[in-house]
This record gives sequence, C-alpha cells and structure tokens, in this order.
Amino acid sequence: MRNDQIEEIIQLFPFLAAISTDDWKREGVEIVSLPVHFVIPEGKLLHHAALILEGTVRMSRLGANGREVTLYRLTNGECCPLMMASILGESAYEASACIEKPTRALVIPVPLFFVWLDLYKSFRQFVFQTFAKRLILMANLIDSMKFKSIRTRIAEYVLEKTTDECNVLTITHDQLSMELGTVREVISRTLKGMEKEGMLRLGRGQITHIQRHQLLTAIE
Repeated sequence: MRNDQIEEIIQLFPFLAAISTDDWKREGVEIVSLPVHFVIPEGKLLHHAALILEGTVRMSRLGANGREVTLYRLTNGECCPLMMASILGESAYEASACIEKPTRALVIPVPLFFVWLDLYKSFRQFVFQTFAKRLILMANLIDSMKFKSIRTRIAEYVLEKTTDECNVLTITHDQLSMELGTVREVISRTLKGMEKEGMLRLGRGQITHIQRHQLLTAIE
C-alpha cells in the first residue's frame, strides 16, 4: 500500500489513522476497482471486508415471494453492516451487492479484519456505529413499507430524487418496483392514476413534468 493511497483512505475513514505501518503492509490489504454491474450474490461466504472509497453500491435482498427490494446504497466513506454481520457471524452474506457506478474499495482479508477489531478501538467503534446507523435506516424502511400507501411512497421517492430545477426522473417501472419493494403492476397502476390527476407525466423510462406541490398533497 503506497503512502498516497493510505492518505486517501484516512481522509474518508479517519478512524484508520490508528492502523500501524506494518498492518497497512499486510498481505491482501489493497484497493480494488469494481466495474458497473459486478455483483456479490446473496448467500456468498465473504473472504474480505470492503470499505467504499468511491462509487455507488446498491444493496438488495430477495423476499420469500421472490421479489427483490432495495435495502440501501453505499457510497464514499461507507461500508455494509450486513457484510460485517456476515463476517462476524461467519455466515453467508444475507444480501446482494450490485455496483451501480464504477467503484473503488479498500479490501481487508477477514482474518486481518478480526485482528484489527481486537487491536484498534477506533476500528471497533466504527463497526458498531455502522450497525447503529443502518439499523435506524432499516427500521424506517420497514415502517414505510408496512404503514404507508404505495401512492405516498412513490410521491416521496420522486420528490427525493428530483428538484424544482431538475424535474425529470429517469427510471423504469421495474426499477421503481425494486426500489419500493412492490410489484410492477401496482407501480404502473398507481403512476397512471397520478398522471390522470396531473401530478406527473409518464414517458418511456422517464417520469416528467413533475408537479412537486401536488405530490406533497399525496403524502399522507
């Protein structure tokens, strides 16, 4: 590992400043580049922990009904708590990771990951803080899926992904169904109803003419 690489890593993950020079030189500690559409499938046994330096990774899971739902996304300066849980529990990965944008990641061999947990308090704190933050996000996702109507969730998603200056959202009905954890038919039916009400306009792979004030009224 070069010094300039270590400096880049520490800027994104300050807790790693405690790692000794010798530990940075351990075999298997390296930066890897992952192309778009590269997938780490659910059920895989992991041999490395990964910290995201640059890029975007979508985490998803298949439900009992075979429906895929997006759990969250990882980007610069983040890591996956489900990955850490799998490593700590020595169990199969309980999600799928798909690279959405070209991604660079620091990878740490699992045996060394355990050594660093024991040796470095700051590293250990980061792992537990990551669990805590994602637990809150996952609880919010479950509440949303259970208690909010699909109309409300679509309105919230469209508002989150657009602005007054950029009111076009490029997304297919299939993709939106994965984001919101429902079936395509429900998404299509609800969007057509919202279009009839003048809240938005549907195009091929796009949602346009988004009326933000009207969408706000759709949020229950």
